[in-house]
Amino acid sequence: MSLALTPAAPGRSTRLTVLVNDDEAAQIARQAAAAGLSVSAYLRERALGTAAAPEAGPEAALRQMDGLIARMEADLDRAIAALAQTSAA
Repeated sequence: MSLALTPAAPGRSTRLTVLVNDDEAAQIARQAAAAGLSVSAYLRERALGTAAAPEAGPEAALRQMDGLIARMEADLDRAIAALAQTSAA
């Protein structure tokens, strides 16, 4: 993991770079979306153990649906890629 000092949001001046594969990146993005958070906020909460209480109400339900749709899209993309590989062989 590398550290790069670049200005970001107020109060945050250090950028962390983490290498993940495509599936891991998609899973992290889906989980962040399902939690209604940006990837950065989601990873900060997971790493630092500062998760906020789960939200309730229609906006939280929509965020959860967005996360589920993102997960289905990622699954469909993987299925299409696998099909393309088998038909090309």
